[in-house]
Amino acid sequence: MASDIVWPPPVKRIRAYRNIVVDGACNIRCTYCEVKKAKVDQAATIRSLDRIFADYEPDGVLFRVESDGEITLYRKIVDHLQKRASEGYRIEVLSNGTKVPTALEGRPDLLWVFSVDGHTEEMNAKRGLKQAQIDRIIDAAVEVEAELQAVYWGQPVEQVNDWIDLLTARGYRGRLHFMPLLAFKGQPLTVNLRYADLHPADFLAPPEYFRRWNHIFDTGKRDAVCDQITNGYNYQVSGDEIRMVKCDCYSVPKHLVHGFGPIREFDNWPCGTCIANQEFNNSRDRMLAPQPGRIPLPIV
Repeated sequence: MASDIVWPPPVKRIRAYRNIVVDGACNIRCTYCEVKKAKVDQAATIRSLDRIFADYEPDGVLFRVESDGEITLYRKIVDHLQKRASEGYRIEVLSNGTKVPTALEGRPDLLWVFSVDGHTEEMNAKRGLKQAQIDRIIDAAVEVEAELQAVYWGQPVEQVNDWIDLLTARGYRGRLHFMPLLAFKGQPLTVNLRYADLHPADFLAPPEYFRRWNHIFDTGKRDAVCDQITNGYNYQVSGDEIRMVKCDCYSVPKHLVHGFGPIREFDNWPCGTCIANQEFNNSRDRMLAPQPGRIPLPIV
């Protein structure tokens, strides 16, 4: 019926997404990661962070700040992120969770993402976590509604579903995001996970995410554009040095990395076979910007 049509149709305004990765060391040894060794100049890193923040209005962007290693090892940096968040910047921090709950203390304005591969030591075999550490991470995620980011390297689906059921029973209100082991330089994905095999839960990625994953696994090719390409950018921070690149999800060609300055958009980014948490960034609740009232049409 014509009377059922709503015009203009409702739309949602989203923030830009900016991922900042700072040099750092790590306190665990995941077998699927490089060993991170770095001497971090925290004062210089903070100066670089502020140079980046100055390019944006607080309401207009969601920053994800992380480290090549573990960012909560650098107290001054995380305290500064809390200060900027208290001033209105929307900042989420990606951590391996090994420093919770102390990492959360005195930092109420930060949003959190914890990397953990399941709810048991067996599921975290490649991260080397003990059960007490895992329990603390999950407790914190439930308490502060942190997102959970898991590397899927072949854990049995039954164990994955047990984890989903545990989070459901605990009333988890964040997001549980699975991503496969990255395939560098266009190599095929080695693991697959299908949505139909998972127990339903509102905190999982949408079915389309898994369809894209399955397609890349089956064909070795991507058939959809990632939200990182439509609405994201990466900053790589090493002390006073800032480098930028559209996406660093795989072995990005070096000529696409550039110095600090305006972002560069691309008509055809050379994606590999990776698929990760940025795939459906634009649909995350954290990406929603304050919705203004209806903007009146101009008078001409």
